[in-house]
Amino acid sequence: MRKRLLVTAAGLLSVGALTAGGLFLSNATRPPAPVAAPLPPITAPPVSVQREGVSLSFDLALAPRPLAAERGSPLQGTARLVLKDVKTGEPLQGRRPLGWLSLRQKDDPPLDDAACKGRVKTYLGGLLSARAEVDLNAYWFLTLNHDHTLSVINPQIAFGRTKLQSLVSVGGAVADWALLPDRSAVYVTVPSNNTVSVVDTERFLALRPVRVGRQPGRVAVAPDGRSAWVSNDGDGTVSVLDTASHTVVATVEAGPGRHEVAFSDEGRTAWLTSEEGDSLLAVDVGTRDVLGRVMIGAGAGAVAWSPVARAIFVAQTRTHEVLVVDPATREVARRISVKPGLEALRFDRTGRWAFLVHKDAGVVDIVDAARSQVAHSLTGFSAPDSVVFTDAFAYVRNTLEGRVSLVELRTLEGTGTPAVIHVTMGQKAPADARELGRSDPIAPLPEGNGVIVAGAADRALYLYQEGMMAPRGTHLNYGREPRAVLVLDRSLREVEPGVYTASGMVRENGTYDVQLLVDNPRAVVCTEWKVGGVPEDAALVKKLPLTLTPEFDLKATFTAGSTVPLRFKLEPTAGTGDLPVQPEEIRVLMFKTPGTWQWRTEPRRTAEGVFEVDFAPPEPGQYKLVVGVESRGIDLGRLPSFTLGVLPSPAATASTEVSR
Repeated sequence: MRKRLLVTAAGLLSVGALTAGGLFLSNATRPPAPVAAPLPPITAPPVSVQREGVSLSFDLALAPRPLAAERGSPLQGTARLVLKDVKTGEPLQGRRPLGWLSLRQKDDPPLDDAACKGRVKTYLGGLLSARAEVDLNAYWFLTLNHDHTLSVINPQIAFGRTKLQSLVSVGGAVADWALLPDRSAVYVTVPSNNTVSVVDTERFLALRPVRVGRQPGRVAVAPDGRSAWVSNDGDGTVSVLDTASHTVVATVEAGPGRHEVAFSDEGRTAWLTSEEGDSLLAVDVGTRDVLGRVMIGAGAGAVAWSPVARAIFVAQTRTHEVLVVDPATREVARRISVKPGLEALRFDRTGRWAFLVHKDAGVVDIVDAARSQVAHSLTGFSAPDSVVFTDAFAYVRNTLEGRVSLVELRTLEGTGTPAVIHVTMGQKAPADARELGRSDPIAPLPEGNGVIVAGAADRALYLYQEGMMAPRGTHLNYGREPRAVLVLDRSLREVEPGVYTASGMVRENGTYDVQLLVDNPRAVVCTEWKVGGVPEDAALVKKLPLTLTPEFDLKATFTAGSTVPLRFKLEPTAGTGDLPVQPEEIRVLMFKTPGTWQWRTEPRRTAEGVFEVDFAPPEPGQYKLVVGVESRGIDLGRLPSFTLGVLPSPAATASTEVSR
């Protein structure tokens, strides 16, 4: 689990325990919905506080609700935190602040220092019963599974071992996926249906399938976020989707076989390969016009852009070469001979070092793009198939062993052998899984100093922090094989020196206590922010559109080892006008407190508005029953929860008496 969730009372202000991070969410990369008269954001002057040598300035701007939004929708807010050194006035860069907004009850006083620290400690604990109205630190792990589903794992929830928040079915076997830059949706290609499934990452629901060409494979989102390019490997085309409307706006003839896509010139040009064709296609991203073709022969595989070389690099699998293409002349400027069996080609974040993964040979070649030549050839890998980068390391997956190989990037300079570290990630080799996917099985963490690894055969995720020789955490994937993983992060992130922003949903007007945690210098700060302008119907949603009523005796005790049905009513709240809830919308969670046992299920309907689940406690103790309906804006923990007492079975009690 992320470091910030491990903070204890004694170590609340420890630097090591305050590590956190995130990616700035902005709608600037997506065209706004058409509005007759755009309204300005709902905002107010920032509030400022000084504490522990830190000057903090905070404000929250609320965007007006789009005209197309449903009644009851919350307002999208963008929080902005400015950190400066009190003495010098210089911006505090590279920090990882955390923040929460909690609605203050009427007549309650502002938080004093002790209450402020206590509130922060509570939120860091991740309890369902103690969630802030606006969490500026939310993030999830998404996994692409073997059974046509996406798992949504919330590592911030402090119970159980899987932390599975939601499960999204996409209707067929998946080839690839891509997260939109504004984090609003994930595009998932489903070859068997010739569709792209659009998954809403706000509600974690599959919105609708978008029909594309035959057997869609790769999907790549343009750097500006306005379009997604889908490789239709069955008919030789590439479909271009508009990410604002989720519709196909163009189809490009790219040639037969598998395709790969790369973008150059700050995202203005798309380069399309064709495995069975003989040319590399250059396409204008904005107009979708074909700009030209580069004759490279059949056998083109991976393609990548190097901003250092200002060139396109293409893996030529049949001639065992890497072709360096000049984007201005659209000609092959250089050919680099490499080993057979080139599986992947990818540049590090600087754009200088290209890693060439040779699966059959167990070799990774590293090309220096500044010189267009192989600088290093590394051995000792076990059928490697993919590579992912952080700032410090390249992570190479080995498919025949349960280990990941880390290549230290700073050791690539010079003629010496680069440093390679092999770290065991799980018990089983990835090749023991049903199938290896095309998407990345490793994703960098927001902190920048570690990764999350999909252990497909182990049906688990491994959390690794750089500098360690073993994973520091494991998240089970609820019995599913995760073929790929990505991080959906909505936390505070630095967007300019000393300025940190994050987005969140606001449902109710009033005075909010703002709790902020800064790691360096160490400071816990509370202030307040007054929210106005939120429509009343949004507040009604916060007051729960559904009413949950138990139909079982809350004072009853249950017996370990036996199964009993628990019936409850879940009906639209009077006056909301909502439709009756369906069983497939409902998520039921039961877990033991304390303990690691948990069980998630979908209830069965016995009558309209009446549902039932079977409760089979494995041992004596105290259990919780929690119900959530994400499609109605009700996450787990918002509806009332119920405590269930479980006694030992008579047989177990008798056995204990005899043993005495």
